[in-house]
Amino acid sequence: MMRDGKLKQSCYVPSSSAEVIGNNLDLVTEILLRVPAKPLLKFKCVSKQWLSLISDPKFCASHTHHQPPAAPSALFLLNYLASSPQLIVPLKNELMPITMPFWDHLNIPGFCIDQSCNGLLLCSSTCIDSTDLGYWFFICNPTTNHFKRISHPVHKFDEFHHPPVLCLAFDPLKSFNYKVVCFYHVVSGGYQIDVYSSETGSWGFNQIPFVNPPSLKIHEWVFCNDAIHWCSLEENSQYFDVSSESVNILPMPPRCQLDITYFGGSRGHLHMGVGISRLVLEFDIWELKEDYSGWFIKYHLDLHSMRRVLANRCPLSVLSLIRAEKEDESTIVFVVDGRAMSYNLYDRRSKMLFDLLQKTNPYSALQKTNPYSAYLKFHAYEYFETLIHV
Repeated sequence: MMRDGKLKQSCYVPSSSAEVIGNNLDLVTEILLRVPAKPLLKFKCVSKQWLSLISDPKFCASHTHHQPPAAPSALFLLNYLASSPQLIVPLKNELMPITMPFWDHLNIPGFCIDQSCNGLLLCSSTCIDSTDLGYWFFICNPTTNHFKRISHPVHKFDEFHHPPVLCLAFDPLKSFNYKVVCFYHVVSGGYQIDVYSSETGSWGFNQIPFVNPPSLKIHEWVFCNDAIHWCSLEENSQYFDVSSESVNILPMPPRCQLDITYFGGSRGHLHMGVGISRLVLEFDIWELKEDYSGWFIKYHLDLHSMRRVLANRCPLSVLSLIRAEKEDESTIVFVVDGRAMSYNLYDRRSKMLFDLLQKTNPYSALQKTNPYSAYLKFHAYEYFETLIHV
């Protein structure tokens, strides 16, 4: 009997322990903070208490602090003949390539992604309305499917109807708040800058002057290290420091007059790929020095060995350079010959991530109607999983 009693007691203890843990909200919180963002969302259906906890903005901020978005898990892929991304290219084996229906529930015409920034997306829509100037702007979290419409920073365009250029500035390692920087054309020439803060929910209307050189393309920029950078074919370009709200000189790498194959940032490092042309599978990746005094060659890529498996003279379109926590795991992702490829920058091994020529994706249909589709340039928006509120 004593043995049976001990057996019953040993079977009861785990149930009792689970009940104790379940009733201890602090302990549950500590456990859930260590669960990745995507599966954590499924736990909302466990109980009303868990739903309330996981939906709490303070919990979401704390979760982001414990698990900051370090590396993207996928890329939203766009070719330059399309108005919005058509595919998700997975960077992790457990993700499957799918089409892009996640924003269909917004029911917004002309919806497109303008920027990806550490888990949040800056999006826009061309909606013709007398009160919204023909443009809507949104901040979206594709992990949670939450979005917020941003008010317009200006009440009228100039006489030439230049649309404003908006940039999202968000770095969860520094702050859980984000800013939106607006560059809008003024009649007198050049641009002025206004800054929106999610902390205050309003625009600052500082009207900071910004004069861009002719070779600087105002729409082509990169956010990195709390600053917005532009590349230029001249000796110097410019960058806007979001914290100090100041415009500063950015030196360009040597030979940047050649074809700039890539311009992007990863883990606080700003990179620029410079080569002869996209048809030549050899180029240098330059990295900006921390003190902004100049650039140095971080990587040299020679992909000619891949010619045996690629179509002759097929151009290369670099999507993203992803710096890993371990330097020898850093990779560059590109599209060539209709395939999305990942290339390790240290052991020089490559693998195919996704075949764009599969019959089940929109790019395959495009190739049938456009004989030059293999030569299209692609753009990618990095997808980070995060619970941060918008």
